[in-house]
Amino acid sequence: MGTSAQTGFDRLKDDKGFQDHWAKRVIAYVIDVAIVSVAVYILVLIVALPALPAFFSGQTFPFAWFWGFWLGGIVPLIVLAYFVLAEALFERTLGKELMGLRVARLDNKRLDLWSSFVRNISKIAFILLIVDVAVGLGTHGDGRQKYSDRYIGTIVETTNNSRIIPDWL
Repeated sequence: MGTSAQTGFDRLKDDKGFQDHWAKRVIAYVIDVAIVSVAVYILVLIVALPALPAFFSGQTFPFAWFWGFWLGGIVPLIVLAYFVLAEALFERTLGKELMGLRVARLDNKRLDLWSSFVRNISKIAFILLIVDVAVGLGTHGDGRQKYSDRYIGTIVETTNNSRIIPDWL
């Protein structure tokens, strides 16, 4: 049975190379989120230092609003900006570089800001990313693409032959 007749979920069951590709993508995402999160939370703590006296004096509402504003609004936008800019400028993020991956357009043109934004918009909320990946894997087509990759015409390619999942497993 050809790969175009299978969904990505079908290929994940038996295709070690396909499993390896998605394992690399997941690891790259975890690395990227960890790096950006540490940097952003240090920034947030520095910005929050002036608000600490208000918190300790019993004024919790402004302090709670401050954290909600940062954690609920600004931090996800900064994480999104990291992915969009890194991929538009370098065709990869730090995590993708470490895992030997890069983003490419199917028409072989250079990845632009709009294409990078569309393929990464689901990273603004983890549940959206899960849905994006699940729809991409659950439909017929190139299983290496999440839905947003298919929509905008991009793909994540392997740039080296290193393996996470050995063929003999």
